[in-house]
Amino acid sequence: MVKPDPMVALASVSFNYGRRQILHDIDLAASRGVTGIVGPNGAGKTTLLSVISTLRRARSGSVTICGHDVSTRSGMQAARDRLGVLPQSFRLVPHMRVADTIAYAAWSHGVPSSEARERAGEAAELLEISDLMEQRVGRLSGGQRQRVGIAATIAHRPEVLVLDEPTVGLDPEIRMGLRSALKEIGRDTCVILSTHLIEDVAILCDHMAVISNGRVKYTGSPRDLESQVNVEFAGEQGVMGSPLELAYLTILSKGAV
Repeated sequence: MVKPDPMVALASVSFNYGRRQILHDIDLAASRGVTGIVGPNGAGKTTLLSVISTLRRARSGSVTICGHDVSTRSGMQAARDRLGVLPQSFRLVPHMRVADTIAYAAWSHGVPSSEARERAGEAAELLEISDLMEQRVGRLSGGQRQRVGIAATIAHRPEVLVLDEPTVGLDPEIRMGLRSALKEIGRDTCVILSTHLIEDVAILCDHMAVISNGRVKYTGSPRDLESQVNVEFAGEQGVMGSPLELAYLTILSKGAV
C-alpha cells in the first residue's frame, strides 16, 4: 500500500527571534489523526505551531500544508484556506450569541452566508454545545467557551486543525468530553495540538513529537515510544508515573531516539 503524502510537512525548519534561535532544523510530518506536540515550557511548542499556522515565516527550511509551499504568496493563501487555528488565548465577543459566533467564523472563512448557519449547527453538534446556541458568549463557563472556540475554528471544515493547549485549565469532566470530540474530528482532519499533559497524548493522540530546546527529540506513536525507550526511572524510589510519562522523561534526559 502506498503511504499518502503528509498533510503537513516541515523539512529542516529553523526560526529566530532576532539573534535568538528558537527552532533548530525541525523535521515533522502529520496526516489525518491527532498529532501531539509535547515538551517542557520554553521548548518552542507555540512557536512551532505558529510556523505551521503560517503566522510566522521560517528562517530556513520548507513548510508545506496540503501540498502547498507556504513560502510563496499563492501557496500561503491556499494553505490558509485549508487551516483552522485556535491559539491558547483567544477572544470571543461577549454579547454575541453562540450560534452567531460560530456562523460568523464560518462566513469569514469563505462559507456562503446561506450555508454558514448550517455549518454552525454541525460544528456545535460535534462539540456537544447545541443546547448553548442561543446563549450569549459572555455568560458561558471557561470550558464552554473553549468548545465554542473550537466549533468556530472547524465550522469552515478545515483540512488541518492547529490547537495550542486546548485542554489547559479545564476540569476533568470537560477535558474528557473535549478529548472525545477532538478524536472524532481527527477521523477526517489532520489535528495538531500542543500540550503539556502527557495523559492527553496517551489517550488522544495517534502520533506525537517531543521537542526540547527547539529540537525534535522523538517522533512516532505514543505506544512506540513506550516500547522503544529503556525507562531508566522505572522502579526508582519516589519516582511515579505512567509508562509514557517515564518514557517522555527519558527522552528529555537522553536525547533523540
